[in-house]
Amino acid sequence: MTPSFSNSNTSNRGSVDPSTMTDDSLSFPRLVTVGSSLALRQKEIVHHIISLAGSTSSPNVLYLASSQSNCDLTETEDYNTCTSAFLAHNCQVKCHNLIYGSIQEDLDVLLKKWADVVVCNWTEEFNEHEFMRKILFSFEARFVLCAKVSTMNAIFRANQIASHTKWRFCPASTAIANSSQAPFLLRHEEDLKEVIAVDDLAAHIMTGLHSPTARAVSGDGHATCHILSRNKDGEEITSKPLPTSSKKPIPMDEPPECQESAFNPRFGTLEENVNTDFVIADDVIPGASHHRTNSELSIDEVFPKIVAAGRMQALQMQPIVDKVIELSGVDLPRLLYIGTASFDRTDKFHVCTKKFREIGCEIRRLDVSENESVPSLEDMREMVVDWAEVIMCSGGNTLHALIRWKEIGLDLLMKEASMKGTVLCGGSAGAGCWFSSLHTDSLRPDNTKKKEHLLDELTEEELSDWNFTKISALGFIDAMCVPHFDTTGTNGHSRAEDAKQILHDDPSTPAIGVDENAALVVVGNEALAVSGDGKATCHIVVPDEETGEVISAPLPTSWQEPVPLDEILEFPIPATGEHLEALKEYVDTDFVIADDIISEVSHHSSHSELSGNEVFPKIVAAGKPGALQLQPIFDKVIELSGSELPKLLYIGTASFDRTDKFNNCTKRFRDIGCEVRRLDVSENESVPSLEDMREMVVDWAEVIMCSGGNTLHALIRWKEIGLDLLMKEASMKGTVLCGGSAGAGCWFSSLHTDSLRPDNTKNKEHVLDELTEEELSDWNFTKISALGFIDAMCVPHFDTTGTNGHSRAEDAKQILQNDPSTTAIGVDENAALVVIGNEVLAVSGDGEATCHIVVPDEETGEIISASLPTTLTEPLPIKNVLDLSIPAINN
Repeated sequence: MTPSFSNSNTSNRGSVDPSTMTDDSLSFPRLVTVGSSLALRQKEIVHHIISLAGSTSSPNVLYLASSQSNCDLTETEDYNTCTSAFLAHNCQVKCHNLIYGSIQEDLDVLLKKWADVVVCNWTEEFNEHEFMRKILFSFEARFVLCAKVSTMNAIFRANQIASHTKWRFCPASTAIANSSQAPFLLRHEEDLKEVIAVDDLAAHIMTGLHSPTARAVSGDGHATCHILSRNKDGEEITSKPLPTSSKKPIPMDEPPECQESAFNPRFGTLEENVNTDFVIADDVIPGASHHRTNSELSIDEVFPKIVAAGRMQALQMQPIVDKVIELSGVDLPRLLYIGTASFDRTDKFHVCTKKFREIGCEIRRLDVSENESVPSLEDMREMVVDWAEVIMCSGGNTLHALIRWKEIGLDLLMKEASMKGTVLCGGSAGAGCWFSSLHTDSLRPDNTKKKEHLLDELTEEELSDWNFTKISALGFIDAMCVPHFDTTGTNGHSRAEDAKQILHDDPSTPAIGVDENAALVVVGNEALAVSGDGKATCHIVVPDEETGEVISAPLPTSWQEPVPLDEILEFPIPATGEHLEALKEYVDTDFVIADDIISEVSHHSSHSELSGNEVFPKIVAAGKPGALQLQPIFDKVIELSGSELPKLLYIGTASFDRTDKFNNCTKRFRDIGCEVRRLDVSENESVPSLEDMREMVVDWAEVIMCSGGNTLHALIRWKEIGLDLLMKEASMKGTVLCGGSAGAGCWFSSLHTDSLRPDNTKNKEHVLDELTEEELSDWNFTKISALGFIDAMCVPHFDTTGTNGHSRAEDAKQILQNDPSTTAIGVDENAALVVIGNEVLAVSGDGEATCHIVVPDEETGEIISASLPTTLTEPLPIKNVLDLSIPAINN
């Protein structure tokens, strides 16, 4: 029963239109209605008033009275009754006689700048005074206002809200007999729904304008407030005491049956609906899946667009709000709020929509929890399908919401809206509803509209006696959603562990867990995780088909672009391949296939003797994959290709063909408009025919980019399917070869590698989650053979330390100490070695990083190194670089 207010123009001393108030004002006014002045002597009540004032433990108290004599108010008995408890808390108290004017200071100054608490104790004759029209909302009522019931009614009446509220105050002492004030009011005022009767030693505390909340406070442990209301026939008057043990205030827009269930009779056995099939959107993502990536479509053409957060409040976190705005395609999207899961409670509406209201979005709400509030189908269609650009569903009881939506056809309207590009979002229940199934606490005993009352009425044992359950949902995303993934339910069970048990018992559906401060963002047939606080994320939980074990992996939140859902749902599953079972056995395999290229080009003293297309090999070997996005290195790839927009073929074998790595490595090239293809060969199922591979690698590509990752895995796969020889053939016709990390080292005759690192796998995130720090650091770098385009050992990430605690530079020197047969070239992370025929050049991506020549001194056996200059504009013969003399190094 949210009060309505006059919208007429008034002075700042009159009633204030709450629609003009900021969200910072929503906790005002703060009203304390006491049954008698004696209530202000009760420690518990005064304690709540002081807490409500908030600014200090000893707030300033202004006592207002209406004495007919020009006496000292501090000498009166009423003053002592109303203020003694405040004085005991060291509060400063001032008083003002409204009839004889200010005794101490100007009243406006006291109200505007001084008072934290205002105690109104004037006589009833003063209730009609003009002062009533300004006291409640004067100066935005920043103080706590305390008054007896008759005075509070008068304040409401004078501020033009009494005629719009559906309730009144009265003293409890007159509210018991049928002849009393409360029953008389209820029977004779048609619009009046309830009377709040306040015991003499009790207080009713109300806060807020748009969505007021209230609580009853007892001064003596027995007194309370009572809700008196009429039954549906309007004849019988019922009285219900408000609990005084409530830990949280209760929304005042709840109906008077405050201790009854919010469910219709069918919800008395809500468990009977657990197996209902609510899926209506299982064809939406398959309908969009023929598009390889969303980049083929404009944002308006992509569907579905979903932001599923772990809890409602996460939709107030900036990174998640930004994603909703971005997907809507407009700066201020029209937002439709559907609060069915929270039983259309206005307080939940304010929590969920606050951020969007603050930035100026137009917002409507669709209340369908009760039959009386359901609009016509035409009106719902206008809101859901035609008007909304964002649909936000609240948290709460998902099962209740799904039942209601199915009954009235709202589920089908939301599907229709989704297919025209409307963003679907929500937290908790409002996240899980978009999935094919949901891990839910809908059967939790306090998951009702009357939650606050049940928390007061039920014992801790009763509140914890429930189980999570899996239910069907709308089906936009074919997985089981587990919101609040990083929390424990009030039943003491971890949501993550409970979800894993459900998957263990029924492994037919993968699960996506969403931490409370994270969101899963679905765009068409792709998705990514967004963290609201920089830590929370989403988790993929799947059964391992071989072992039956349920495994999980957190999703990175650093992705800038989404990844196909099918790939994400296999995120924790390790790559296949017999060689991965014993990768160490392949360390001594000879992968060299291009050593004859070096011999073939070595007779050219300079690449300047040849045209661009005749020079080979052309290689850009970067210290890490991200370095290829740095402008100087990126420019060198473009320059060597001989084309402004070269056709780029991405080979992600070393990173197990993960799309997130493809997105990162190729971003700059896609941004400028290069045509980009990818060749996935990590798994046998994705390998094209030899003819198709030749068409891509030899005939089509102008640049071949290989990813970082596990070089040994990549070299084994390329050798198995003949891709290594195709890349050699492409190189000899002038195709640029490039890559970072593994994608740099693969072009050399040998490579310093971390391929045996335990987490250098497809399901890296799962391994990081499962292994201890000690296990993750228990590995060694090793030297392996590579393709042989450059006769040296490559040491990528030269300026870093591995997760085993060993410096890559020092470890490479030790390898050369043990086997001085090969010169090494170290490449700092933000640098690249550029090879053009038989000449080389170091390029720095950040102005500081470079490449390093590491060689054994034949005379002393000492390993020495020299940094290559990055200021050269022309390359040097590779022989001269690799044969740097000791004096030159020392200089």
